[in-house]
Amino acid sequence: MFSSCFVVLTESLPGWGVETILVEADDKDGWRQALSEPTKVVFIETPSNPLGEITDIRFVSELAHKVGATVIVDNVMASPVLQRPLELGADVVMYSATKHIDGQGRVLGGAIVGSLDYIKNHVIPFARHTGPAMSAFNAWVLLKSLETVSMRVERMWTSAFEIAQKFEKHAAVEHVSYPWLKSHKQHELAKKQMTGGGTTLAITLKGSQEQVFAFMNALQVIDISNNLGDSKSLITHPSSTTHRRLSPEVQASMGITSSTVRLSVGLENPADLIRDLEQALASVF
Repeated sequence: MFSSCFVVLTESLPGWGVETILVEADDKDGWRQALSEPTKVVFIETPSNPLGEITDIRFVSELAHKVGATVIVDNVMASPVLQRPLELGADVVMYSATKHIDGQGRVLGGAIVGSLDYIKNHVIPFARHTGPAMSAFNAWVLLKSLETVSMRVERMWTSAFEIAQKFEKHAAVEHVSYPWLKSHKQHELAKKQMTGGGTTLAITLKGSQEQVFAFMNALQVIDISNNLGDSKSLITHPSSTTHRRLSPEVQASMGITSSTVRLSVGLENPADLIRDLEQALASVF
């Protein structure tokens, strides 16, 4: 999962007396065991950031509801266009609206989606008394961006799929993780609960961290940035940026290595992006 989520669950919440149990995304026996006793909340990030691992939302939701848990799904990587967790049994959906909903790297924002009862009796009282409020201008920007989010995400994910297919067998590439590839271990589940593979893919290269940095610096169309879901294609090195807060052991358990990059595919012509990736790889490997 995203590193900040991991830190909140494993470091912040225990300090407040909250016990957190971690379960592998596709470990059904692990989910059954974890949800065999009364539970308050289940938090799922699917697809995960950055490797795109998939959790069966309907399966986990059915188990969770039997023990009284509220199911919260972080749907950032799929976006509201490609996955609808509430229709799969989840109770609450959360978004970093900075990503696909804005889609142009202009504002910071978030969204919580749930039943009227949940929003009225849980979210609004908390927000009213603790103060997190978005500026009117930022809210306007996000509302305007929602008018084009479907068009943008549909274009971006089809380009991401094309790129994933193109580089899966590249000589310099160790592995491409993208849910719509048949090589993805949860491909069938992804096809079952999503309508597209997402706009982001993880690429592990056959080289050192220094070579990976040289490859990233050689890109001419794709920018280096930690954002994703943007109209501009962006690449980042999770191990030293988004997930740097985590120990090497935790990163390894998540499948993140010093040779892994996360590519967020934007609205550029996919042929231009493919040529940019090819020239950058050729300059290093």
